[in-house]
Amino acid sequence: MTTRSFVLTTSVPVGPHEAIDFLTDLARHRGLHPYLVSAEIVASGTGPDGPWQDWQVVERPRLGPLRYTLRFPARVERSADDVMTSSVHAAPGCTLRTVTRATPDPDGAVLTENTEVAAPWPVAGYMTRHARAAHVRTFELLPAELGR
Repeated sequence: MTTRSFVLTTSVPVGPHEAIDFLTDLARHRGLHPYLVSAEIVASGTGPDGPWQDWQVVERPRLGPLRYTLRFPARVERSADDVMTSSVHAAPGCTLRTVTRATPDPDGAVLTENTEVAAPWPVAGYMTRHARAAHVRTFELLPAELGR
C-alpha cells in the first residue's frame, strides 16, 4: 500500500460555519467537482465525534479518452463547527481521507484541506492525480459559488 497526500487552501466570502455547512452536503458539489454525477445520503447519525452522514456517490472520471463510472460509499463527519472529515472508499484498496478546517478571515474564511490517498502502488499515482485535480477545481470554483 502506498500513501500520498496533498494540501489545498482557498478563501471564501462566508464564515467558517457556513463554509463547512456547504462542504458537508456532497450533493451541492455537483458542478464544482468535475467527476461528480450524484451523491445521496443513505444513513446518518451522531457519534462520539459529532454528526455523520453516509453517502452513496457516483462519479465519472476519465482514463485517457474514456470515461468510466465509479459508485462508492463516503462518510462525512462534522467534528466541530469549523472542521469536517470525509472518508471515501473509491475502489478496492483505494481510500481518500480529507480533513477540512475553516478559520475566520476578515473577508469570510480560509479553508484548508488535507487529503491522504492510500492505494496499491500501481494505482496510487493515478488516484492521487485525479483526486488532486478534482479537489483543485472544486476549491477554485468554491469562492464564487459561496459568494452567490
